[in-house]
Amino acid sequence: LTVLIVLSTHRYTEEFAMSLASRLHSLCTPSTNIAFVCCPTGFVAFQRTKPIAGATLLEYDQRFAVLSPKQFVPYDLDEPDVFPDSLKENFDIVVVDPPFLNEVTNRKLTQTLSQILKPEGKLVIITSTSVEDIICRLYDEPPLGRLRRTAINVEHGRLANDFACWGSWEGAEDFGQD
Repeated sequence: LTVLIVLSTHRYTEEFAMSLASRLHSLCTPSTNIAFVCCPTGFVAFQRTKPIAGATLLEYDQRFAVLSPKQFVPYDLDEPDVFPDSLKENFDIVVVDPPFLNEVTNRKLTQTLSQILKPEGKLVIITSTSVEDIICRLYDEPPLGRLRRTAINVEHGRLANDFACWGSWEGAEDFGQD
């Protein structure tokens, strides 16, 4: 099982980061490959909860390479096709929290994600409800969509926008229920 997680670089509350990590672990096995794109906070929480050798952080900010150099992959949103060939169709689950709340950012992400997500993969998007129409339109075709709003209550620090979480698989509506 392979998992890719793409989240924004803004900081989630500690409680939310750990809760999300736990929920994501419930989708994984010890052999899962999981990548966090633009989400060092999510990567750290996930690995702190229960480390998985196949965890990968795809991130623009090179400072985060010190966290785990062998698990760090440089990623530039403005070059959505530039990533190691080994990541193509490599991930079963992608969790995305786009770093910017606009259509251009989401188009670039869909370009990357459609290449690295396995055909039967699962997509989880954590982003502002202000771009719900955009994401539901852009992430509507397999392997990236059809999106369903999950039960996860997204908590973050110092952001004015309401955030929510969407998933692309049957039953995603229940993801995050206690």
